[in-house]
Amino acid sequence: MTPEQEEARKKKLVSAARNLISGQQGITVASIRILGCLHYLGIEWVNSYSVFKEYKSSLPLEIPIGTERLNWHFDELLKLDPILGDLEANYRHKLMSEACVIVTKYR
Repeated sequence: MTPEQEEARKKKLVSAARNLISGQQGITVASIRILGCLHYLGIEWVNSYSVFKEYKSSLPLEIPIGTERLNWHFDELLKLDPILGDLEANYRHKLMSEACVIVTKYR
């Protein structure tokens, strides 16, 4: 990747991290977006901020994320949301901390 490409990808990463911190996106959607940005920067980036990969791996496959939730019946969402809420609560501090590191380091 060229230096210009790397700089553009870092800007997207910072934008995603800011969305997580500001609450513009939910913890889960923003974390998955950050992980995608890290993948575009390279595996060493994913490894450096591994909490995002760890969080995504901890999400049960049966829990809908993002706009996928619009296709689910409300009662089913209510049954699964406590699981998602517990995971978000368990990871919130680590995810927010790493997002703050990203914003501070690469803005």
